[in-house]
Amino acid sequence: MVLVPRHFHPGQSKVAELIFIKKFSPYSIPMFSIPLHCDGLILIPCITGEMFMCNPATREFVELPLGTRSIGLDHRTAFGFDPWSGTYKVARHFVRSYRDIYHGDDTIREYSCGHEIMTLGGTKEDWEWKATMDPPYPIKARTPICLPGFFYWSALHSMAHGKVISDVIIRFSLLDETFTVHPNPPCRGYLSDNDTLCALGGKLCYVLSVTPSEIAIWLAEDGPNLSWSLCHRVTLPIPRWALVFACASSEPDKIFLSVDGCYVLKCNLCDGSLGEIINIPCDVLYDLRNGTKFKAGARPLAHYMVPFVESLVRIRPLE
Repeated sequence: MVLVPRHFHPGQSKVAELIFIKKFSPYSIPMFSIPLHCDGLILIPCITGEMFMCNPATREFVELPLGTRSIGLDHRTAFGFDPWSGTYKVARHFVRSYRDIYHGDDTIREYSCGHEIMTLGGTKEDWEWKATMDPPYPIKARTPICLPGFFYWSALHSMAHGKVISDVIIRFSLLDETFTVHPNPPCRGYLSDNDTLCALGGKLCYVLSVTPSEIAIWLAEDGPNLSWSLCHRVTLPIPRWALVFACASSEPDKIFLSVDGCYVLKCNLCDGSLGEIINIPCDVLYDLRNGTKFKAGARPLAHYMVPFVESLVRIRPLE
């Protein structure tokens, strides 16, 4: 695993210098879903249940304790800062069991799901998972969104004939550790395989894939109920194959768009104009700082865009 900074802009160097590397021996790291970032810490959740957290600035790399076993590989992990306790917390959902119920020509699958949370820091004895209330609906295998004090999960609301009819967004509060249920934006009743939830400027964002070449960006105003509004429609210069992620930038009214983890664009939300920042496989020159330099090209590398900042936050608990 190699982590590299993304501090380049048009006209600047496109060399990404190595800042952290972790080699696994004798086996490689298990398959993982999208890494999560908060205040300089990066959480790598594996679909098999293992979780690794690293701080590239301090070179600290830690495997977190295993949580409750899930019968499937479709669980995900949330990670963020709790402003009420001043601590960092990790949450995960899991599936205890399920059963199929037959209604004529249709089959309904009922799930028994759980949810647990762990607080980082403290002593080693405090580093354990604590069960919370069960989620009101089965949480989907999609990466959750973490905003200060809240984790947002996409959950299955209803199905018919094996197809998803509707989803909901369930919000987990780190203050009282309870769930509230909220609707998807009016543009779509369920989170499709080509849509994404993101965090944008401290708000929950829904990137709707209207077509492979067009997206619509929806933002939710926080409060007792999520109030969705259409922010902008954007025509992509290249069609997406799978997903488009949105990420805040340091400039007001401008955001980054990552198309399939390969192309990074900057979008002006005032007029919808786009500028290409970089084509990662073709343009980024990776410098391993040992005399080796290479471009990704067709290599099977995974790229993820996170608003990374350096930090001296400690991961391991005190002995």
